[in-house]
Amino acid sequence: MYEVVLVDDDVIVIEFLKKAIPWQDYGFVVAASFQDSSEALVFMQETPFDVLITDIGMPKLNGIELIEQLKKSNINSYNVILSCHDEFTFAQQAIKLEAYDYILKELMEESNIIALLERLKNKMDQEQHTSNQHIKVSKLLEMNTKNEDVVKAQEYVQTHIGEKISLTEIAAHLHLNSSYFSRMYKKETGEGFVEYVTRVKMEKALELLDQSGNSVEQIAYVLGFESKSYFLKTFKRFYGLSPKSYKYKDKVSGTNARLTNLGK
Repeated sequence: MYEVVLVDDDVIVIEFLKKAIPWQDYGFVVAASFQDSSEALVFMQETPFDVLITDIGMPKLNGIELIEQLKKSNINSYNVILSCHDEFTFAQQAIKLEAYDYILKELMEESNIIALLERLKNKMDQEQHTSNQHIKVSKLLEMNTKNEDVVKAQEYVQTHIGEKISLTEIAAHLHLNSSYFSRMYKKETGEGFVEYVTRVKMEKALELLDQSGNSVEQIAYVLGFESKSYFLKTFKRFYGLSPKSYKYKDKVSGTNARLTNLGK
C-alpha cells in the first residue's frame, strides 16, 4: 500500500477525502491528515510517506510553500494539488515544482479522484519496478566486476588476522606494485586497504571483548598489534572509548537490564 498524507484547512474536504474514497481498493492508505500545514510538514519530515494531497490556499504554509519545504528537505513524494479556479496561478507554480497533478475543488468528485489514483498507482508501480531492476542489475554488475585481487586481498586479511599486515606485504603476495594496488583497492571498494585492515581487526576486537575472558594485552597479541599501547590508541580512535570503558559500559547495561527484569 502506498501511504497518503492529506492537508487542507477545510475539515469538510478532509472528511470527504477520507470517507468517500475507497483508498485501499486502489492500493493506497491514508497515513495521516492535517488541517494545520505546519504540523503536516513536521510529520512528513519525520515519517516516510508516498503521496501528498494538499490544498493551495492555507494559512501559515500554503500548498506551494509546503512542497518547496519538502524539496528542500530532499523528500521525494508525488504531490497532488487541490485548488479553486481563482488560484490557477498557484496551480501553475505547482506544476513548475513537478506536482503530479492538480484537482479543481469545484470538480472534486469521487470518480475524478479515483481516476487520478489509478493513473498514479500505475506510474508508481512502473517506477518501483524499474528501480528494483536497476538495483538488481547494479548488484549483478558489482559482483561480476569486483576485482579478483580485491577478493584475494580481503581473504588474506581474514585468514591472517593475527598478523601485522602491511599494504606492501599484501601487494607482494598478489605480485602487484604497491602503489597500483593501493589505488586499485580504493577505487574498487571506496575504502583504503589499511582502513579495511584496521576495521576488520577492530570488529574482531569487539567480538573478543564480548565473547572471551582475554585480557587487553592478550587481545592485542591475538590481533597482531606490536604493542598494547598501540592497540589501545587504535581502539579509542576507532570507537571513541577504551576497551576497558567498553567492557564496563557493557556490564552496566547488563546490570541495568537485570535490575529492570527483577523489578517486573
